[in-house]
Amino acid sequence: MVDNPSRKSSQRSRLAKLFLGHRRDRKGWVARLMLLETTVGLGLALVVTSLLVRFEFQSIPDYQIGDIADRTIEAPRDFTIEDRDATLQRQEEVRSTVPVIFDLDLQVNRQTTAELRGAFTEARRLLTEEGLNPSGSNRLSRAARERLLPALQEFLPRFAQGDVLEICLRHSFSPSLENQMLVLIQEAMKPPGVVLSRVALLRHQNRGLVLRNSFTQKDEPLNDWMALRDLSQARDLLRQNQYQLTVVSGEEKKQILTFLESWIVPNVSYNEKASMELEQLVMQEVDPILIRIKKGRTLVRAGDEVEARERVLLEQLMTLQQPRRLLGEFIGVFLIVSFFLFTIWQYFLVYQSEQKKKRNRFLLVALILFGTLVVTKATFFLVELLAGSLRIEELQDPFNFYFLAPLALGTILTVLLVGAQVAILYSLSFAVFVGLLTGQTVMFVYSLTGSLAAIYLLDQYRERAAIIKGGVFVGAVNIVVVLALQLYSSDTGFQAVPFAARALCGFLSGLFAAMLSSLCLPILESVFGITTDIKLLELSSLNAPILRRLAVEAPGTYHHSIIVGTLAEAGAEAIGANSLLVRVGAYYHDIGKLKTPEYYIENQIYISNKHENLSPSMSSLILASHVKDGLALADEIKLVPEVRDLIPQHHGTRLMKYFYEKARDAAAGKDRQVNENDFHYPGPRPQRKEAAILMLADQVEAAARTLQDPNPSQIRGLIRRLIQVNIQERQFDECDITMKDLDKILRAFERVITGMHHHRIEYPGFNFNKRVEEKQSFEKTQTGSQRIQ
Repeated sequence: MVDNPSRKSSQRSRLAKLFLGHRRDRKGWVARLMLLETTVGLGLALVVTSLLVRFEFQSIPDYQIGDIADRTIEAPRDFTIEDRDATLQRQEEVRSTVPVIFDLDLQVNRQTTAELRGAFTEARRLLTEEGLNPSGSNRLSRAARERLLPALQEFLPRFAQGDVLEICLRHSFSPSLENQMLVLIQEAMKPPGVVLSRVALLRHQNRGLVLRNSFTQKDEPLNDWMALRDLSQARDLLRQNQYQLTVVSGEEKKQILTFLESWIVPNVSYNEKASMELEQLVMQEVDPILIRIKKGRTLVRAGDEVEARERVLLEQLMTLQQPRRLLGEFIGVFLIVSFFLFTIWQYFLVYQSEQKKKRNRFLLVALILFGTLVVTKATFFLVELLAGSLRIEELQDPFNFYFLAPLALGTILTVLLVGAQVAILYSLSFAVFVGLLTGQTVMFVYSLTGSLAAIYLLDQYRERAAIIKGGVFVGAVNIVVVLALQLYSSDTGFQAVPFAARALCGFLSGLFAAMLSSLCLPILESVFGITTDIKLLELSSLNAPILRRLAVEAPGTYHHSIIVGTLAEAGAEAIGANSLLVRVGAYYHDIGKLKTPEYYIENQIYISNKHENLSPSMSSLILASHVKDGLALADEIKLVPEVRDLIPQHHGTRLMKYFYEKARDAAAGKDRQVNENDFHYPGPRPQRKEAAILMLADQVEAAARTLQDPNPSQIRGLIRRLIQVNIQERQFDECDITMKDLDKILRAFERVITGMHHHRIEYPGFNFNKRVEEKQSFEKTQTGSQRIQ
């Protein structure tokens, strides 16, 4: 028959469409799932944020100063307000210490010097043009002076004062006269300079003075403000230095000194702009003085006149109640909450292998977080109601009783239900939320330390009383933390009464957290299907009805289970697996044999082997049925999923080789085929390390009983062969056990089996090894093969 090419092509086309459609559906499903997860996460963040943001809406009347309040207004929350009067007073105190700035303008000195030198230079030029020698020693004649005087008056108007121009002309404007006059002016105007009036100096003398060089812009403090001269003092200094004026004398010197006084001008001036800028800069650095208003404080009482202080308080309260401000606070808290919730979710994505458990555990942590916040906020509300009724004034602050909130509740539940690593992340997130809720860094530290103490004590627990012990331990740690915080934050010294109240509340907080955890733990275990170590400890009790029944109805299976539990626990401890889970799983792994205990060799003590009269296929069905019966019995007694899953996995899909070979031998002469699949256990294969350990422990315990006189090398070889057989049958392909783990398990099993088969000295006069030959033969032939099944 020849295939049709077009038909093949259409088939491939349909397959391609089906495959591509499946891929598109899968992508759409993944996108919808991600959208759902994002929506749930944002919803959780909104719910938590609504608990943290305080929405105490209150209509605030716009009272003006002098109005009569028609109702009493109390602070709906803690808030701070600036004490403007105190802040202004503080700023004024600081401003009074800021030095004032005066400009020292040395350019004035240079201009004065240049003008005087220019005048003398110009005068000597005119003399030269007239054919006179200005550097000559002889004085000019009267006629020459009268001829030049009008021209000099025009060019040198400042010299027209009195007889100064004629005196200078009389001395031919000599350089020596010029230099002596300049020296007198420079001495009078030298730094620290000349100020117009000392009034400004007297006004700022207590603040200090700073001289700013207008040319270099460098500031130098003036320690002695008296060193500054006003115009009168500068002119007095000029006259004091008149001895330096030697070119003229007598009346001429008086005329010149009077003339030079007009050349002395102020070169230091008050820089108001720079001083004001410096004052503003320093005043801006002054922190505002804040007043903390406690929740419940009466701001305005009905019937009282509204004064300036009450008006300020009401304005601040109205500012806090503005929708835009509340929206900003809500968005800020929402972003913080979203970050921490996203961090917890990312932890589960990275470190949790099963997709279903990721969502389950995250929702559990979110529920614990929400519930603990509700309990915390309810506690704060109650203590605020009760604190005001106390007669002791020091205890009327509700904050003293905030320490009563069971803040470690969520951490205890998280470490018991999820694990220590997630509990650490939860504790940090919850401590931040408590800090946001109360606005107190103290509560952040208090919450975090108490939670970490709970994780430290409850990470490795092996009894139910550990929760109560953990509560007492957390309470003791809370007392130490309260003491540390009291010593750190007390500005007025150690206050005994508030400390005693907070310490007592801290200790009770630990106890309340433990008690609430004990109440909530079974509920959360049931709702989320989580098996805690406490539940496993309850199941490990040998007084459990199903185990007592096993001990009576199937004693061989019971003792086998106990020994397998010891082996499996040692193997789990060797590789860091859950040793408690694998021990409990060993106790329950063969409970299905209760239905037909007499068909299993360990229970055939005084009876013959019932399988001798059965066909191999029937025997295999009976052996395999204990798995199905065990699952049914586990459902009946409501065994936890983690332990129930170990019942089918401890056999995996192994072949019942004894009955398979027996069936093949029986069918060899009858020309009949034996289906190997009929002799396999239903499975599944081990899905986790604990199931693989239980499988090996079950096989090793049964096989070790076949050894007549075992020694360590025989035991080691037996365990190694069983491990190799399971590897060859690919029984460990679906769990994360490694060859390194298997080697550690081998050594642990060897140690336990060697201890079980230890030797004892013989009792004198007794021969306990004497056996009936028939019984010995029966034991050798029957026990050797069937136990391993």
